[in-house]
Amino acid sequence: MPYTVRWYVEKRVLLSRYEGVVTLEDARGQITEGNNLLRQGIPLTHSIIDMTAVEKLPPLQAASEFMSTDLSDVRDKLGWTIVVTNNKFLKFASSLFVPMFKVRQRFYSTLDEALTFLQEEDSTLPPLKK
Repeated sequence: MPYTVRWYVEKRVLLSRYEGVVTLEDARGQITEGNNLLRQGIPLTHSIIDMTAVEKLPPLQAASEFMSTDLSDVRDKLGWTIVVTNNKFLKFASSLFVPMFKVRQRFYSTLDEALTFLQEEDSTLPPLKK
């Protein structure tokens, strides 16, 4: 499976990682699993999407399928969505895709940068770097 979804900090920070060739089915699966965990989260619940190991994404035209994804039951719980990637195309694609969900987003090149940002933005989180 080219993605994993797990709690980085139980019920507070969700970490999704993609790698290799990502299909539309993979994206659907990651969104479904992530949303299921977010429903269990304690506000504010943040999401980090690590795309540093992605080789290929589904075509951008397929992103329109996700516009109808309903996040109404988790919207009040959502904090930041952070996309981690150095790839300019992935940043561009993510900048088109993530706003469909109307969430606060940031882009960083490394997981450490993303964790530093979250630590500065949310003082209720425990120390994030291990």
